[in-house]
Amino acid sequence: MSIDWRKYLKISRPKFWLYLVGPYFLGGVLAVRDIDQLGYWPFWALLAWFTLPANLLLYGINDASDYDTDRFNPKKARQEALVYAHERPELLFVIAALATLAVPPLLAVRAVSLLPFTGFLLLSIAYSAPPFRLKGRPGLDSLSNMLYMAPLLVSWSFFSEEPPAAPLVVAGVCWCMAMHAYSAIPDIASDKRAGLHTTATVLGRDGTLQACAALYGAAALLVFIYDPIAGAFLAVYPTLMLAQRLRAPRRVAHWYRYFPALNGFVGMILTFRFLWPLAR
Repeated sequence: MSIDWRKYLKISRPKFWLYLVGPYFLGGVLAVRDIDQLGYWPFWALLAWFTLPANLLLYGINDASDYDTDRFNPKKARQEALVYAHERPELLFVIAALATLAVPPLLAVRAVSLLPFTGFLLLSIAYSAPPFRLKGRPGLDSLSNMLYMAPLLVSWSFFSEEPPAAPLVVAGVCWCMAMHAYSAIPDIASDKRAGLHTTATVLGRDGTLQACAALYGAAALLVFIYDPIAGAFLAVYPTLMLAQRLRAPRRVAHWYRYFPALNGFVGMILTFRFLWPLAR
């Protein structure tokens, strides 16, 4: 069997890897009391797993389940990869094989870490695959993207016996919901052609931008209460949503191209914000 790793790399969306790796690393930074604790080998082993293996799991199952909608989506031909029916068995085999690489580090950590990790696996599958196919259930499609919070909770559980403060978890869920809804706006036309109902197709472009501004604003406010500096940086998101709604509502697809860079920059700032006191 000759495996086309270049296509699998493309399916895994490397430009989005930080969406899993970033929260994972931040969770560890937030939970430790001493920077030397970050030398824990399972922490780094699972950080590596949350690159290609986890992203191929998340996006590979999505692409394997979405030929009916992806064939109407022009960005699949330009930016991503279209998965045909005959390619699905091999893709799913590779996904399953890479998933087993998470077993050794998980066997070395506390059993409680399996809860958020299992949540990540289940939501990654349920989002795209039948019978749940949450991506076609307005409201649940965005809510299910709390799966991006799961890596943070996994690494947090390595170093802390107490869960994160509930308002901060809610802030993370709001942020994830907004991120999903915003990313669905450029796909409104192709999703409607395929008969797929999403939060964005129900609310429409302008309504979704307003919902994103509210969710991002709630996330920034909840974080601001705990850490004003971090909350102030997160305020850039509701500001951008409102600016786009008022000044450039038809250019969401263009603005969205720059969001991975923006998310990477803000994530880096937040990580250094909490890493610096440990390093000192």
